Amino acid sequence: MHCHNCDEELRDDRVRWAFEEPFCEDCFDNMFNYCCRCDGVIYRESAHYNDEGDPYCSDCYESNYDDDAPDNPDVSDSDRELVVKLSRSWLQGKIETRRPLFINDKDILLRTIKDKVGLVDNPIYVFGLTDRDEYQLSVSADLFDKVQTFVQLNDIKAIVVSSPGCNRLGISLTLRKNNQKEIIELIKQITTVRELVPA
Repeated sequence: MHCHNCDEELRDDRVRWAFEEPFCEDCFDNMFNYCCRCDGVIYRESAHYNDEGDPYCSDCYESNYDDDAPDNPDVSDSDRELVVKLSRSWLQGKIETRRPLFINDKDILLRTIKDKVGLVDNPIYVFGLTDRDEYQLSVSADLFDKVQTFVQLNDIKAIVVSSPGCNRLGISLTLRKNNQKEIIELIKQITTVRELVPA
């Protein structure tokens, strides 16, 4: 067997293959490279290079693939539930309108609350507050009456204040830790559209 380029005689253990042709080490290294995404053999002169000098074949270079995206991203239970529900609805030709809450993902207590609440009709932004004496719940004006009524009916020891914005609920650390069950029920109530049942 001989190198397809320089005609040097090749030993079986020294053959490098490119496009079904045998090459010696030197010719292969001078003429070819491997695409850093798909690992396919490419001609050096037709390779595309990114800013770091990594070689790509034409298909990989032109695709919108994100090299920094994780192979197995961490997905919360509520996000997984949403993906499954959206997929099932799409397969059945339905439009799914329920969504998960919007939260600050850095707060582990809020992530737990988001997962336990699940999908809701009217998503709101839920954020954490530090403990303070003046109030424990900060609520945008559009949700204030519902939250105030829930707190009074369920005898929750919390002061509720109205705050600027829309669809926002701030919860103190103590309530997030010690009253999680009540907070979850509160969020479910204020984010769910109740269907009127005819009498």
